[in-house]
Amino acid sequence: DVLFHKLPQQRALLCCVLVAAWEAAWGQLRYSVPEELPKGSFVGDVAKDLALQLAALRDRGARVVS
Repeated sequence: DVLFHKLPQQRALLCCVLVAAWEAAWGQLRYSVPEELPKGSFVGDVAKDLALQLAALRDRGARVVS
């Protein structure tokens, strides 16, 4: 009887974990940059790669970490 009561809770927890992992992976981009590339060089269009407008990135508080 106890097993049947825990099963829905475990399913809900698993679902939440999978959704959180999907969102975390979906929102990350990686660009390879050669060390010899001059400072200030264009690497990639983050807004285009995320299929967002530049204003949407600003509104969502996007950060670029190097």
